[in-house]
Order: sequence, then structure tokens, then C-alpha cells
Amino acid sequence: MAKIRIGGIDYDQSNYTVMVTLIETQTIEGEPTEVPLGEASIRFPSDTEMDDVKKKIIKAAEGIWKAHQNAQDKRHDISELEFPPIP
Repeated sequence: MAKIRIGGIDYDQSNYTVMVTLIETQTIEGEPTEVPLGEASIRFPSDTEMDDVKKKIIKAAEGIWKAHQNAQDKRHDISELEFPPIP
């Protein structure tokens, strides 16, 4: 299961920019390790309601997850290709 992590927030007089990172715990060398799956930067006006901010963050995280899954699928497809030896 992936988790949303807020990596940072910037403000520029009228807008906020939020860095959203999607994290998944994977076992690496026998140890549970948090691994970033991707990140997105979202921007919204400073007067945006918190419920709308939350929805935008969730939507961004879902986009990261979809991109991650697409990359995994492509990696699988590419790993099945046969390549000639390179002299």
C-alpha cells in the first residue's frame, strides 16, 4: 500500500505549490524500506478550501500511482525482449 507524503510547500503571494510524493514500503535486503514511487507538483490559489486541496493531492497521488504502474508494465515488456550481443 502506498502512502502520500508532502515533500514541501511554497507560497508566492497568491498561490501555494505542494510537492506530493507517493511512498511505498518495500523489503530490500530483508529490511522494510520506504521507496518513492514518484512525485508531482500541484499548484492552487491561496483561498482554496482544504477539502479541495485534499482532493487535488489525492488526484495527484493517483496519477503518480498510475504512472508507476505503467512504468512497471513497460519494464516487464522490455525485459522480455531479446537483444543481440554487442561486440
